[in-house]
Amino acid sequence: MYVAYVGITDKLKRRAAQHLLTRDSSAATGTSAVGINPDYVTEIRWWEHSRFSKPAAREAAELVAFELLDPALRSRKPIGKAAQELLKSNRFRKEMERLIKEKPTGHLRIPSLEQVWRKLSAFEDRLARIEERLKPS
Repeated sequence: MYVAYVGITDKLKRRAAQHLLTRDSSAATGTSAVGINPDYVTEIRWWEHSRFSKPAAREAAELVAFELLDPALRSRKPIGKAAQELLKSNRFRKEMERLIKEKPTGHLRIPSLEQVWRKLSAFEDRLARIEERLKPS
């Protein structure tokens, strides 16, 4: 598995759209030293945890994810003092390591344009056959 990017958000759908659809994040626009070409992103995986309702826990967990997944691109947001303190907790760190080593909570496969084209073409063929059978004799 190749991890291109690790980041945090409290609104995953909006953040994914920002990177992949509107392409108005620094990761997608080329304004950072390393970027993501949304055309080559094939899947998104994420983890959810009750602790993530608090920004400090998300920030601290992101640092653990950086260590474990070694992404090519990391968010550049400064880490707050509360997150730094939480990261010092061995219990928190172990809990996040276990979480990230487990299967992700969510997983979205993104089809390539070619895959979408093939499915659409197959759908059109199938629809044409159905319409042909439904024509009055």
